[in-house]
Amino acid sequence: MIDQILNYLENRKEPLSTNDIKRKFNITEQEWNIVFPFLISNGIKINTFDSLNLKCSDCPIKNYCNKKRCGG
Repeated sequence: MIDQILNYLENRKEPLSTNDIKRKFNITEQEWNIVFPFLISNGIKINTFDSLNLKCSDCPIKNYCNKKRCGG
């Protein structure tokens, strides 16, 4: 699923909001909490104006990510 989302987003000129991505790929909130850090660590720009407050300590890929924090 992550590869499909990455391919889709890499071909877009403008970033989508998190809600748009969740609707497009039918992603639950729980799934999104896993998918989002992978997208950010792959350099995908996402409008995060909706409520998303991930902390590195809670991140499912914290051991594999080089970002200081998600979304910024």
